[in-house]
Amino acid sequence: MLMGSLSSAKTLGGVGGILVFVPGISLVGWILILLATKEISESVQDKTIFDDAILAAITAVIGAVVFSGLIFLYFFGGPFGFGPRLFIPFLVALGTFWVFTVISAVFLKRCYEKISQRLNVSAFATTGLLYLIGAALTIVFVGFLIILIALIFQIVAYFSIQDRPPSPGWGQPAPQTFALSPATTQPATTMQQQPSAESKFCFKCGAKLPSSAVFCTSCGAKQS
Repeated sequence: MLMGSLSSAKTLGGVGGILVFVPGISLVGWILILLATKEISESVQDKTIFDDAILAAITAVIGAVVFSGLIFLYFFGGPFGFGPRLFIPFLVALGTFWVFTVISAVFLKRCYEKISQRLNVSAFATTGLLYLIGAALTIVFVGFLIILIALIFQIVAYFSIQDRPPSPGWGQPAPQTFALSPATTQPATTMQQQPSAESKFCFKCGAKLPSSAVFCTSCGAKQS
């Protein structure tokens, strides 16, 4: 199940990344990419990956709606087209589009950075960074070229996903092992101290005698 999820993510994301470049069905490509992030999120057991992808998609849709309204305002703003009276609304719509585009790129960058760390595919981190830079520069129209480069890196990233986990314990918390010390594996032993027999020494010859001796067994001197 785990390998199948990664394999599906690889196919969905790679094909979706290609379809993004095809006019008319680019939305289908983005949906496939969203499904790919869901597969990865479930595979690595990190729900925040798909949550960030969803937030990126929602804010991108809002930005696209604002952009469509911006185009409509420019070409069909009045009987004489775009005029001075529509300049301020045009700037407001343009600024709103830029804000939502940047917010979407921030969530997408977070999503791809997590995938890059989990799957050990650096192309995802590069894609997220390029998206954010491109989104920030769309206000001066230079960012669209950077976003185009990010789309290419996105295809490379998805097709670089390995079908198998990069490490044995990947996607799962490391098992905790408890080593028992010798003190806990062996029964405690009590040290029994043997009382030493009390003794004394002869005051005359120095021979060692029992403490109860009255006369020295060596020299015969009476012990006091």
